[in-house]
Amino acid sequence: MNEQTLSQRIKELEGSVQKARLEAMKLAASLLTKSNSMLASRGHNEKRRGDLEAMRARYLGLVKQADDAQAEIDKLQAEEHTKKYHR
Repeated sequence: MNEQTLSQRIKELEGSVQKARLEAMKLAASLLTKSNSMLASRGHNEKRRGDLEAMRARYLGLVKQADDAQAEIDKLQAEEHTKKYHR
């Protein structure tokens, strides 16, 4: 990969990391709100539990996606640095 391609790929990955983290934060807030609401109610609704589990799974998937993309960014930045300074 040339330097321009590396920089472009890093920017693309940074955008996807930011998007995934933002969605994960929104989901976390929603999870807290719904969990608290469910705990406050007397009857535990199975549908609500299923919804919470689906939200948790989505949240964990987003966190993994962001972590994986960040690891790829780190790798590409190291490669970019090596190309710039260790020719």
